[in-house]
Amino acid sequence: MSTKISDQSPVAKGKTESLLFLALFLYFMGKTVYLALRIRERVFADENSWFRISSIFSRVSWLPSDSPESHPFGLVTHIPSLYFLLMGKTLCLNIFGMDDLIFLRLVNTLLGGLTVWFAWKLIQRLSDSLPVRLLFFAMLTNSMMLTFTFSSVSYDNLTTLLAVLTLYFLVQAFQDGGSRGFLLFGLFLLAGCLTKNVFLPYGAGLVLASLVLFRQRLGSLKQGLVSLLSRPGMVNGLLLAGCLVLLAANLKLYAGNMVTYGQLVPTMDQVLPLEDCLKNRLFARNHAAQMYKEGKIGLEEAQRLALQVREPGDRAFAWSLLAKETEERSKPAQRMGRLAYTLEWCSYMVARTYSVAGHLAMLKTERGLLPFEAVFMLAAIMLILRFRSGVMAGINKYLMFVTAFYSIILMQVINYNLYWYSGFAGLSLTGRYLFPVLVPLYLLIAKVFLEKMPRWWQISAGLAIAIIFISGEFPWFLMNLTKEWLF
Repeated sequence: MSTKISDQSPVAKGKTESLLFLALFLYFMGKTVYLALRIRERVFADENSWFRISSIFSRVSWLPSDSPESHPFGLVTHIPSLYFLLMGKTLCLNIFGMDDLIFLRLVNTLLGGLTVWFAWKLIQRLSDSLPVRLLFFAMLTNSMMLTFTFSSVSYDNLTTLLAVLTLYFLVQAFQDGGSRGFLLFGLFLLAGCLTKNVFLPYGAGLVLASLVLFRQRLGSLKQGLVSLLSRPGMVNGLLLAGCLVLLAANLKLYAGNMVTYGQLVPTMDQVLPLEDCLKNRLFARNHAAQMYKEGKIGLEEAQRLALQVREPGDRAFAWSLLAKETEERSKPAQRMGRLAYTLEWCSYMVARTYSVAGHLAMLKTERGLLPFEAVFMLAAIMLILRFRSGVMAGINKYLMFVTAFYSIILMQVINYNLYWYSGFAGLSLTGRYLFPVLVPLYLLIAKVFLEKMPRWWQISAGLAIAIIFISGEFPWFLMNLTKEWLF
């Protein structure tokens, strides 16, 4: 079966591809800028905290200390803080008289542009099929929560960009050889670990994949390392120095936290006095529920603590946690097993990736989510049916491993334990946490649907899926937008 979809000349097909890519790219950038300029404060998830921390970083020469100014927004020490450092220093460049929040939002839209640009460069390396490339890019640039988050001040944006850059340069190192791609892979991998701790399982998956990918090139890698250390050249020397600096920063952060606090990232009350911690809305919300659950305080005292939570949404959720614990004391509730939770987790992730979940929520109905769920279910079925067809050959199986490795750690190690403790299946489940593997996931879906398929199927299936994503994103958002979302 041929992947050919047109009798056009290579030049004509290249021009068509470039025009469609440019249209999707500009459409994505237009959406993010529109949202950045129109959505009011305290709508984007946790934006106020990330913006305030970035502002604190902008007023010091290097790294700030925890202070009464920073307590309401969480720790600024002993955490991965590369995003806040970069945003703080970038904020110093706001010489245009623009509102600082809007300025940083626009900077984050640029992070979004870089992310989708390098995702496009990645798919060009990994597929020669025009339908696969375009379907992948249509899905990526029309995922509601991804577009929405790139319009806000959020460390998830730099995390997602670094996840794509790390993957891109790993593929480049594997395909082209040489030390430059491998150094860039290491540089962005280490930078990602300094941006958000959720990057750690993603990075671990990539390292495991790279060990297998390069297992047959250990001799050449050894020779390349010797050559690099003896005659690095200016660019490679700078990249190597950058890797060593970032490695030292990672060791200082994570090894230092393990020695001092016994975990990679400490809780707020391990670093600060309790009265300072209670100024943070998330800590105060969880502290009231935890103290009541552990029997250290009674219900009335827990409710008084919950009333001190300033954000209405967090205060309401604190009361929900207390009500859940009170109910379970009189009638212990059963918890779902891991298999049942997997299905529930997938349902939540689809809902919170293709809807909007922030301090305001705009959620699709079950009927509205059905087309997206159908795409993923059909992709899983086709993956099973086509696994031996060669579609998952080569580097594709490593992309599948990284995606599965990260998702399983997130689902079964982090989210399931939170559910088991709280009884809330949806606690801390947001589509943002899947962003590091969204690019390899979409790449695999596009390949399994279209690669090595007949022309009629590529056109019909590709257009159907693209229409589901495009119509179910920004047009759907605008149709449901109300004044309470806007400045």
